[in-house]
Amino acid sequence: MKKNLLLSIGMLFMNFVFGQNADELNTQSKELLNNRDYEKALPILRKSAELGNAEAQYNLGYFLQNGVGITKNEKEAFEWYKKSSENGFNDGHYAMMMAYGNGIGVEFDGEKAFEYALKCANNNDATCMWNIVNCYKQGLGVPKNTNKMLEWATKLSLLENPDNLNLSGNITSTRLSLAYMYRDGYNLEKDYYKSYIWFLIYNEFKKDFSIIQQNQIIEEVKVAESKINKKQLNTVKEDAEKIFGRKLMNFDNLHKADF
Repeated sequence: MKKNLLLSIGMLFMNFVFGQNADELNTQSKELLNNRDYEKALPILRKSAELGNAEAQYNLGYFLQNGVGITKNEKEAFEWYKKSSENGFNDGHYAMMMAYGNGIGVEFDGEKAFEYALKCANNNDATCMWNIVNCYKQGLGVPKNTNKMLEWATKLSLLENPDNLNLSGNITSTRLSLAYMYRDGYNLEKDYYKSYIWFLIYNEFKKDFSIIQQNQIIEEVKVAESKINKKQLNTVKEDAEKIFGRKLMNFDNLHKADF
């Protein structure tokens, strides 16, 4: 009698779960996953993925890749990442980039990794944009291209700094790299004025750097100032704001470290 009762309860649970649509199942699976109830969560997650929810497809791939609550299977993980990417989910693009770039569940393919990195970067994903800059800079999965590298470095540099310290650091580092590239003429013509503009833009969120690094860069900023004329000094803030697309809020602290 008890066994039949348990079976009936189980059937009611399954009918309730699998009568829901993909989005509802995905939401339910995330609630269970947050509580680390993998035994209940993963069947629901898989059903949501099978019904076409792109986030669920990515999440199922993640658990399969890492063997969390389920037997590790990198090849199956890759297939779910691919479905997620095909459905336009940005984390799916990112996972495919990493899969091809590191040979996870599929053979290494630098060109494919770049292809998915580009899809991800086109969604203004700072990590993928950072990777695109380095791909064009070093010729990884794509021929070296200074113009394309500068184009993507500029796009990345103009993003607003998020709360995530790693992502914010990538953005601020790219701003500083542009200042150095124009200062040193790295694969392009030296332009001290453009260099100084990017030093000003870097300055907006220099707190991403240590105090020691900031103080070193302040000395470089002072040298950069000596390379441009008085007229340029009078217009540089306005020109930097035009490029940045917003007001410079930290300009008065240019020669001070941020804590």
